Amino acid sequence: MANDLFFVMHDNATGRMRLHARLTGLGLAAAILGELMLAGRITVELAAGRTRLVVLDAAPPGDTLTRAALDHIVAEPSHRFRTWLQFLARTALADVAARMTAGGLLRPPGSRPSRKQVPVDVNIAAWPGGRVNLAIQRREPLSVQDSVLLGLLVATGGNRLVLWEQNPRYLSDSTTALPAPLQELIAQTEAAIGDSVISRR
Repeated sequence: MANDLFFVMHDNATGRMRLHARLTGLGLAAAILGELMLAGRITVELAAGRTRLVVLDAAPPGDTLTRAALDHIVAEPSHRFRTWLQFLARTALADVAARMTAGGLLRPPGSRPSRKQVPVDVNIAAWPGGRVNLAIQRREPLSVQDSVLLGLLVATGGNRLVLWEQNPRYLSDSTTALPAPLQELIAQTEAAIGDSVISRR
């Protein structure tokens, strides 16, 4: 999911970010947590007015990125959900890019720090956004993963940049059809994005 969101949040040809780096980082951090939720490793619990992550299965995931995130949550389970979003967002952009580069999805960065990482295959990079856009056009139901992807796009504001048409009813129905923990993931991301935007004013 984080790979798909990374592709959607970057220009297919140039590797340029469509959103500010802070917003992209928060979106990717949420996608990392979403991967752990979909894998049944963590869930969300609301207790005493606090929303926090609960570990369901501490067995190490197969990839380094989600394994590191889960290890942090296991080691410090008392933090609020928003704290984990902000913590993971600090390095999420670089971490997801590194995983995608290792997986052959992105070209290695150039020697200059400012050099963008571009997709190895433009068609593969365009597919996540195209898949969601086609489903919206055809009013087809999305998979759970694509519903979360769409929800995170809306939460970060990326939907205004990448969706061919804005369909509020479809967007709302796709989110409300998700299990409650994934709905909370999207809601917490939207709130964190709002805080980030306000803090920059």
